[in-house]
Amino acid sequence: MPPKKSTAETQDAPAPAAAARGAARLFLVYGTDDLSATRKADDLADRLCPPAEQAFGLETLTPEGGEKSSDEVCAILRNTVEALMTPPFLGGDKTVFLRGAPFFNPLTEPGKFADVKAATERLVDLLKKGLPEGVSFILLTDSVNKATAFYKTFKSLGEVHAFDEPEKPKEAEEDFIPQVEKQLAEKGIAMPRPVFNAFLDRTGYSLRQVEMEIEKLSLYLGDRKTATLADIQLMVAPVREGKFWEYANVFCDGDLAETLRTLQRMFAQGESAVGMVISLQNRLRDLLAMADCLKRGWARLSGGEKWRTLTWSVPPDGEALLSSLEKDPRKGNPYALAMLAAQAARFPAARWFRWLNAAVDAQADMTGGEAIDSELALELFTARTLGELTVAP
Repeated sequence: MPPKKSTAETQDAPAPAAAARGAARLFLVYGTDDLSATRKADDLADRLCPPAEQAFGLETLTPEGGEKSSDEVCAILRNTVEALMTPPFLGGDKTVFLRGAPFFNPLTEPGKFADVKAATERLVDLLKKGLPEGVSFILLTDSVNKATAFYKTFKSLGEVHAFDEPEKPKEAEEDFIPQVEKQLAEKGIAMPRPVFNAFLDRTGYSLRQVEMEIEKLSLYLGDRKTATLADIQLMVAPVREGKFWEYANVFCDGDLAETLRTLQRMFAQGESAVGMVISLQNRLRDLLAMADCLKRGWARLSGGEKWRTLTWSVPPDGEALLSSLEKDPRKGNPYALAMLAAQAARFPAARWFRWLNAAVDAQADMTGGEAIDSELALELFTARTLGELTVAP
């Protein structure tokens, strides 16, 4: 089947009002897939203002990262209005590009502040009235509310391009996975399926993260074109659940020797034993909940090595129970949840529960009144728990 342009609505053809010479040319680009959204916005900027003309024809406003006060946001919006109202240099065309501005969802901060809403309304009023001759406006943001006048103005007078990361397993299989495979092919990198799964387990569902890690992996491999699991563990930074995620993940795979090797490497890197055991407790709680759902038949795991699919069929009493949990096991990235379910299915819920209690005791050994060396405590805990798997029943 042909690849999707995006996983959400895309309006490529401008409305008649935006097509006429002299009318404001408006472009809204947004979505959780920030890599695709950014590429689209950059392509629009190059189309409207070729690189050779950007020194005088392109004005880019990029808010600095971090949380913004309402005063700072209003200042950025005022600067945007001023840029839009300033005539093009020497009478040529001009493109104003506001990128990475998460201000336009009135349901979240800072967009929900009254003065930010007022400043946004002034921007919208300007866009409705029309910009100076030859001026175009590109706005790149992460999310918008489609019920707002802000969104409807771009929808009716210009172009809207939405790029959201897939939320359903089938969307992920049809859209995200092929994009990753294409990037690997372009670099000439081959990955056996278990290695590919380990790669995605570390990067998560961020195309930007995937692109950076593939570039780094390509430089590391050099002339060697087939990546191994050891290459992934060495070169690809785990982004899920922070820096302690790796120990928790390899522990729950049940390989004692590999877990001890991971421990030694992380200790050598100066990682905290207490942080690792707390991260493991969080993973064990997730696995315990998932294992219980699998046992009850509320969750079913299907598919082969290439792609796992997790389906849910929860009765009303189960719905009430799962919804009341601090972390609903049904919510999260579909690929990650399916991999978690595959891991949970390795052992019965009783074993995950026993290991969770042991992890809590290990933390107490590290931090209690008669605390022992934290690294030694974690090694002992690891050997005792995973050592169960090496003893014949």
